Amino acid sequence: MTMGKQKRPATGAKNQTARASHLLKGEKVSFDDDSTKAKATDEELNSRYAKGEIRIVTEQARYPLAGILTMLQESIEGEGGKKELRYKLDPEYQRRHRWNVVRKSRLIESFLMNVPVPPVFLYERDLARFEVMDGRQRLTALSDFYADKFELTGLQYWSDLDGRKYSQLPSKVRDGIDRRYISSIILLKETAASEEHAAMLKKMVFERLNSGGVKLGSQETRNAVYNGPLNKLCLELSENEKFRRMWGIPLEPVTEEKEEDEETEDTVDASTRAGTRMFEKMEDVELVLRFFAYRQLDEFKAGLNKISEFLDRFIVRGNRFPDSLLAEYRSMFEATVGFFWDVLEGEAFAVIGSSKRPTKIVYDPLMYVANSPDVVPHRAKLVAKKAVLRAELKAMYVKNEALFSGRRTNFADTQARNRCVNEAFAAAIAKTKKS
Repeated sequence: MTMGKQKRPATGAKNQTARASHLLKGEKVSFDDDSTKAKATDEELNSRYAKGEIRIVTEQARYPLAGILTMLQESIEGEGGKKELRYKLDPEYQRRHRWNVVRKSRLIESFLMNVPVPPVFLYERDLARFEVMDGRQRLTALSDFYADKFELTGLQYWSDLDGRKYSQLPSKVRDGIDRRYISSIILLKETAASEEHAAMLKKMVFERLNSGGVKLGSQETRNAVYNGPLNKLCLELSENEKFRRMWGIPLEPVTEEKEEDEETEDTVDASTRAGTRMFEKMEDVELVLRFFAYRQLDEFKAGLNKISEFLDRFIVRGNRFPDSLLAEYRSMFEATVGFFWDVLEGEAFAVIGSSKRPTKIVYDPLMYVANSPDVVPHRAKLVAKKAVLRAELKAMYVKNEALFSGRRTNFADTQARNRCVNEAFAAAIAKTKKS
């Protein structure tokens, strides 16, 4: 037993050196483990609390509904004299599953009946300048309603108003809704001492918010609070056509404007329904981020058990990567996705011969190994002899069925999958050399 313990570090060190050489210049991220740090004493905790560490400073406000449209259109002078909106409804805060007209109408009906509506949550990005963190859908629905952009539809208790826009409401009804207010909670600028601290606090708030009864997904939260160059790149790359086809994500995801189209339902099969759900929760963007981050999973000993923490820590550092490194990331992703499309098409990230459904547990090691220096030079031959690689992968899945099914997410499992996939690629490469 003692001898076994002595051997493992040597092997691990050798593999770690080899793996580290796969990383690009400036790419390495530190994932130091804080679990071994001694817990703070009562005296230290009292001191931290007195200093106001991790304490959110807020204030509350109420906005009359009749003034929402004007409020969201108000512009002020920003840096360099450029005009900017006082209240920013940033695209990166946009959740992909947008409200349809019925849901917008039900919100208006709630105000008509004076049903309590959850407050919106704002972040003061600068003095008297705000970002809408949570509540964008509600504010947009109210703004659109007062701008006469939609007719009320599907009302439950005021169905006689169906088909009417704001300007067409009876005068008393219009006066009634005009006197309603929507509440807000504002996270003030003095809450955070730095941009990173602000991002951490905003993420904490996001994770504790119940946005209209729909829980925010991990990438939706990440997309809002860690927006930056790497995040924007992941958003762009998630639109790759081949990538979307392999995951069953519609090339033109259903939008509010298309949802009433009778032909839409006929074009959505079982696989793209799953893909549409992925799109709505921004899981496609997370898949792109996983590809980049997974290259350094060896340094994160929790493996995929704490994948959200791993991706959060990676993107914070990755958003500071230079443009040159992000350009290499773009090429790397596009080339690897193109390779898998040429070799396996829609089967690429499924367990070949067993399931047509793509899974992350297959995607991670395949993308990782296919992008390694041992494989990249042989991609053209593997494409030319794609049946060979397909056969090797299929045999590997049969031999290691348990490893590629279920939720095998600890560190040892990720390493075992990487090794199995690597061996399958090596066997395929060897055969292409002989032929």
